[in-house]
Amino acid sequence: MYSVGELKKQNEDISELCDVLSVLIEHRSLHNNSYVCELMARFREKVWTHLVFEDNTIYAELTRHNDKSISATARGFHDSAREIRSCFSHYVRHWCKPAVDNADHDALLKESNELFRLVKERIHYENAHMFPMIEEQH
Repeated sequence: MYSVGELKKQNEDISELCDVLSVLIEHRSLHNNSYVCELMARFREKVWTHLVFEDNTIYAELTRHNDKSISATARGFHDSAREIRSCFSHYVRHWCKPAVDNADHDALLKESNELFRLVKERIHYENAHMFPMIEEQH
């Protein structure tokens, strides 16, 4: 199991990838750049691993906590991941492929920015609310 420190580091890495990718996707000429594709694959792997691990361990455990406020908060956070997973799954299927047509630039930009916003909001909430709650429990 990961420590809270390791999860915070994962969040930092994911946030930094969001920042870099949000700049890179602005440029049509970089859509099919091999380095951008590599970063997109790294982003996909890090986010997916982080979401799946959290849901199956930390937050699943906290949803069964004796303190009702802790279990309700964990359940709400756990449930909110569905939206991100759904958005993320669609995004990966649609955009994380070797070739993106230049005509799709506006759609790519819109969906990417929405996904990055959702991921960063989750990271912020997790850092500000969930991790302190977890640290109090240990």
